[in-house]
Amino acid sequence: MIPIALPSAGFFILLSAGFFAGLLLLGWVVVLAASAGARRTVRKYWKTSAVLCLALAAPFSFYAWFQAMMWQVGREVDRREAARKVTLQQPTMVGGVNMPAGTRLTLQDEGLLDTYIEATFPQPVPILGVQATSARRYLNTEYDKTTYETLGRHPRTVILRGVGEQTVQGWHCDATQDIEFDVAPDGAMKMFTQCVLGAGNQVQGMNIEHGSVLRGSGGTVYTDGSRDTDRWRIEVNDDKAVRAFGLFLSRPGIYLDEARKLVRISDAELACPTQFGGLAYAAGTHFKTARRRTDGENEAYPGILVFSPWNGDAATRAGFEDVPEGMSVLQTLQGEVLDIVKNEAAGVFHFDTFIVDGKEPERPARARCP
Repeated sequence: MIPIALPSAGFFILLSAGFFAGLLLLGWVVVLAASAGARRTVRKYWKTSAVLCLALAAPFSFYAWFQAMMWQVGREVDRREAARKVTLQQPTMVGGVNMPAGTRLTLQDEGLLDTYIEATFPQPVPILGVQATSARRYLNTEYDKTTYETLGRHPRTVILRGVGEQTVQGWHCDATQDIEFDVAPDGAMKMFTQCVLGAGNQVQGMNIEHGSVLRGSGGTVYTDGSRDTDRWRIEVNDDKAVRAFGLFLSRPGIYLDEARKLVRISDAELACPTQFGGLAYAAGTHFKTARRRTDGENEAYPGILVFSPWNGDAATRAGFEDVPEGMSVLQTLQGEVLDIVKNEAAGVFHFDTFIVDGKEPERPARARCP
């Protein structure tokens, strides 16, 4: 945080006094111009009038100086802002990209094309495998450790938009929305990190509808330093249920490895009333997969299935007590009941909802049961 000295109260008082002094001077001039009697009075009491005029002119001069200074600062800001807006008059290589004539750039630093933070192209331009019509970049800045002088800027994130749906690393993405990449200082791709999926994506037999969000990462990292093999996460955002493990799931978070094999599922609800392994679960029951630790080793993915009754519903099983909200049922993929534990022991947490102005936030509608 950089400390900034704020103007004192006296500064604002003086500025206000100068403003009102200017109004009085203006009113005085208008009266003198319109009234011969006023002019005679001023000539008669010229010493008093001169003292009064000087008393008003002093604070007004400060106000006028301040306004003139702010006008000059505003002009300089406008000039610099205009200088940062550049239109290429001929094809030019900028930041490792061949940009056509007519490209409009917004620069971070005046006169330095390679510091552009926004670009709009007159026709699609290939960038990182995307036919882009626009690009935004977030830059890192290098400083001299002694003088803090700026040594250079380089991109860390590139966000592209294009036309229609485009294939990016095998994913069908909606190019009219942000497609995001982490990049090296020279602009080369480090990682494809995000896009909104278009139609036609299918993973592990699951159809992923348009509008779901794909996020890339280097794997989920845990507090013990271990890292999962997930490379992709899909946040399903559709009113159609996704079928996995023989269950119809509403808006699941789907984790996939580099080969796009299923690692785990989180943050899902059952879209339909479901019978599984002899238990009956209500629609809306929370669902995820988990791995248990056995003999010091984690189970292989996807591990076990975790069902957590929610919203006042209970899971029922003939000959056994109901499983109420607050408890979770652990089952194998084949349906065998392994244990019934408290939500916290199963890693299931429900957080309080903040109510603003008496209105609860709307929850996404549950996917339709087929």
